Amino acid sequence: MTFPGFTESDFDIFSISDFIARMGAIRIELRPKLVALGEELAPRVAELVTGAMVPHTAAHMRRRTHPPPATWVAFGRSSRGYKRFVHFRVAAHAGGLRVTVQIEHDADDKAAFAAALRRDRDLLLDRLSRQKDLVWYTLSNGGEEPVTGSQLTAADLEHLAQTLGTVKTADFSAGIPFDRNDARLRSPADLSPLLLDTMQRLVPLYEAALPSSVDG
Repeated sequence: MTFPGFTESDFDIFSISDFIARMGAIRIELRPKLVALGEELAPRVAELVTGAMVPHTAAHMRRRTHPPPATWVAFGRSSRGYKRFVHFRVAAHAGGLRVTVQIEHDADDKAAFAAALRRDRDLLLDRLSRQKDLVWYTLSNGGEEPVTGSQLTAADLEHLAQTLGTVKTADFSAGIPFDRNDARLRSPADLSPLLLDTMQRLVPLYEAALPSSVDG
């Protein structure tokens, strides 16, 4: 299947309240698109980073009662799976798309990432605070809204490093959202370069989590 672009109905899937109906719609309508997108982008994502890059499309096999609020294709360095390692994620949800760097709470790379946040804090802050549309989903500005790039401080990165290094259930997610009404999401010709450019901007976060045996 060639990736055809997303449609309004793709995002409307996440408004389906019934578990079985939503899971069926994800599996039949949306997952094939994400598989195609992953296969198309993986070789080009591999050109952006150190090491291999393998696409994995979420199957949500462990869910039994609550339907997922999003589904995604992930790009990680292992053919055995993505959850143990830092990865890029292109996620579809009711509001549109979100391109993120993700580290699960039990990922092998979490300790390395926490250490890098401290070691390279000033460099990361300089590079990432300029990206005003970058959303730090696992950082809060004191309310319910996550921290954005222009709000990012050295104290935020120190707090994040401390949390990831000491809280077993802490995970990490930061990236750039695109509204469902963005016309580029409907155009394969426009979407691929948009996603690659976005992942390029997130490379400093991805590579910060790589162990020394991978990043050379």
